[in-house]
Amino acid sequence: MADGKRKKILTYWKNVKATTGFRKFLTFLIFVGIASLFWLILALNDNIQEDMEVRVHIYNVPDSVTFIVDPPAEIHAMVRDKGTNLWRSATFGHAVMELNFREYAADGIFSVNRGELTAALKKVFGQSASLISTSVDSIHTVYTTSPGKRVPVEVVLDMTPAVGKIISGKPRVEPSGVLVYGSRDVLDTISRVLTEKLRGVNIEDSKTYTVKLHKISGVKIQPPEVKVMVEVEQLVRKQVRVNIQIDNLPAGEDLLLFPSTANVEYYLPMSKFNLSNDKISVHVDYRDLESGSKQLPLHLGAHSKDMENVRLLDQTVEYTLVKD
Repeated sequence: MADGKRKKILTYWKNVKATTGFRKFLTFLIFVGIASLFWLILALNDNIQEDMEVRVHIYNVPDSVTFIVDPPAEIHAMVRDKGTNLWRSATFGHAVMELNFREYAADGIFSVNRGELTAALKKVFGQSASLISTSVDSIHTVYTTSPGKRVPVEVVLDMTPAVGKIISGKPRVEPSGVLVYGSRDVLDTISRVLTEKLRGVNIEDSKTYTVKLHKISGVKIQPPEVKVMVEVEQLVRKQVRVNIQIDNLPAGEDLLLFPSTANVEYYLPMSKFNLSNDKISVHVDYRDLESGSKQLPLHLGAHSKDMENVRLLDQTVEYTLVKD
């Protein structure tokens, strides 16, 4: 069935090619193509105005040099010239402006004024080209030859976990330290670099974020961004008994507590479920003794920062006062 259809199509195509109308149509297309080519050649010989992208290449830059603010990587120039000239510049990769670092650099400043920039662009497009406008009219930036100073990165975090979860520990940063470049007076005042504030609400899962570093005036930071790993864990409930400590006990006296331990409940990340009980403290205060009462109120003391919603399940404890 398929072979029969293929044979019918081939037979039809042979019949069409043999017709006078097809040959006339083919001749028409050839003349249209020739006419279009002549039109393109004539059009390219006319003066046109075009927005051209010019790459900036600075050469002879010593390895010891670090630009505090990077020079522009490209310049947009509105140019008027013959279409053929502009076409050659764009097609054959000639739209590159070459600047010799040693010619324009001195005393920590790389500067190309308006006239020098125009002359450099003229070399790109040729003397016949007219520069109508450029995206920058000069280049002026600061550089340093001093080595960088390595400082730690500190994460600025503004995140809240989802219900029943916790942001576990400090965020991990990669790299943990970066290099800062600038004048020696400025670098002496820098002991750390902060990230831009990392924000988020109802965070469900651990995630790695790419975060930009907070800019410092007159300083270049390398790299300008870091990876920040924020670890989110499920909170789990735990209940333990903790030894009760006695505060402000006078010399020559003692308190016997019944019982000597108290029930404490808290939540903590699953990975720290086996955290030692000595991370929690429970207290009674001798100064809370009241005449006629045989119970002392319990006070919750210090506990690990990993613990959440810590609470005493026992509120009081019985005691007996013993004197030497």
